[in-house]
Amino acid sequence: MVTIEMSETSYTDSERQSTFLTEQSIAYLAREITRIYTRNLQDAIAEHGILIGQYHFLRVLWEKDEITQRELANAVGMKESTTFTALAGMEKQGLLTRKRDSDDRRKMTVKLTDKGRGLESKLIPIAKAVNDRPLAGLDSEQVSDLKAKLETLRNNLVGDD
Repeated sequence: MVTIEMSETSYTDSERQSTFLTEQSIAYLAREITRIYTRNLQDAIAEHGILIGQYHFLRVLWEKDEITQRELANAVGMKESTTFTALAGMEKQGLLTRKRDSDDRRKMTVKLTDKGRGLESKLIPIAKAVNDRPLAGLDSEQVSDLKAKLETLRNNLVGDD
């Protein structure tokens, strides 16, 4: 029999299965953390006229510019139709350009403009501050351990696909 510690209460496997409280769910906690991180980052970057969805596209493009719209959609984990709409807005803002591939008209290459590239030096420090805030009080070993455990969770979930 396996006993698992959750909150301040100890449960056996069978008790845990019959008393699966929402706030004791790892998925619920992960969702809450993601929701709070997302809101905090959106609030922090809003003064630069960037929405959280746009930020995710910019992050990918800052690391690898001039990629296809499909590659960008996959990197961000969005549908191509949603990506198309978002990129059209970003193009109107002057953050990027899109160009059809001369060999394959179905492909659209996305490239940052100077304005889009210039946001990197402003938004990355903001994102880092938002990311680091909840880590206050943890030493570097605890942060490394947390990252390793989160990577294990992610890898275990990917293995289910």
